[in-house]
Amino acid sequence: MPDIVKQTTDVHFIVAIHALTNPDSTPLVAIGTKNNAATTKSNIYNDLESLSSDYAESTGVYAQAAAMFDVNGFNGPVEVIAYPNVDSITPSGVQSQGTGHGGKVTATPTPGIVVGITQHLFDGFKYLVLDGATETEIEALSDFLYDNQRIMLVTQPNSVTTLQTLATHVAGYQKVKNKLGNTAAIVETAKDRYPAAQAVAYAAANLPVDFQHIGNLSQFEPDTDLTTDDYDTIAGLNATLVVNKAGDYMLLNGKALAGNYIDQFVHAQLVIDTLQTNLQKYLNRKNFPIYNDATIKEMTQTINAVSTSLLQMGVLYTAIVVNSVPRANVLNSDVAARKYNGFSLNAQIADDIDTINAKLDLTL
Repeated sequence: MPDIVKQTTDVHFIVAIHALTNPDSTPLVAIGTKNNAATTKSNIYNDLESLSSDYAESTGVYAQAAAMFDVNGFNGPVEVIAYPNVDSITPSGVQSQGTGHGGKVTATPTPGIVVGITQHLFDGFKYLVLDGATETEIEALSDFLYDNQRIMLVTQPNSVTTLQTLATHVAGYQKVKNKLGNTAAIVETAKDRYPAAQAVAYAAANLPVDFQHIGNLSQFEPDTDLTTDDYDTIAGLNATLVVNKAGDYMLLNGKALAGNYIDQFVHAQLVIDTLQTNLQKYLNRKNFPIYNDATIKEMTQTINAVSTSLLQMGVLYTAIVVNSVPRANVLNSDVAARKYNGFSLNAQIADDIDTINAKLDLTL
């Protein structure tokens, strides 16, 4: 036993050392599952051990989270949102119509899955996968997220038939000009593989990334129950699956069901969210941001700093061009209302290369 050297001091400590507890932080990805009650509950987990206290290893939530944490470079956190198991008792879309005998009121209750995600729409995660959701729930959530242009919903249909049903719904709904589709589908017939969960974990931990370039993850295996004809059907619906590309197990493509690329939607949201967060933090730091050119200049510098960081990350192809209205040209009504409407921003989202076409001349 080593000797303990005594110290001459009148101050003594009894020291207890505890394992580090990670505080709540912005989740990278989220899992949606149905609660066993008519309420929403949500927790953020930094590891499987803490998650297992709420979701046993036999649950789909645990299985998907385990698949996520098995991705190299992904360290969480993961948010699990347990949405109500009933539709909202406060209906939306209430309409009234007069009749000869009084009046008629109709209402459409809000699905529980929409209620639950609504409460956590701005928690910070960019990707969402689901555990055990019905087709009706998936369609309702897809519509809601599309309307709000928030969060990439990555589904995992277990058959081509299930995919066709979802793709038909999305094609009929996600067609508004200047809106990007945000519902993706990775077809997987095996019940014990979760390529969607692993894909979103990898994408979240490696921004920027094109889903088509995600591959060789532990649960990425070509589906032997799907034929090459199925591949063509899946690709034709803008869905994807794991395939063998030159010996690497990769996703067939990186598109959302609406036809745009998944990364386009995510990166557009990242630019918007980063700008909004940094400008808000600028306002938070100021006790009294005077309505003058100096303040406008500081806000412009904040935007330029965001532009630089997103350029370095590879999300932007060109820097954000900031145009601002000087204080002298601002309407007095805007000053009185304490609103600055003078910024207009222009930038181009970065694209990558998916397909290579080349001309090869061979001489014999």
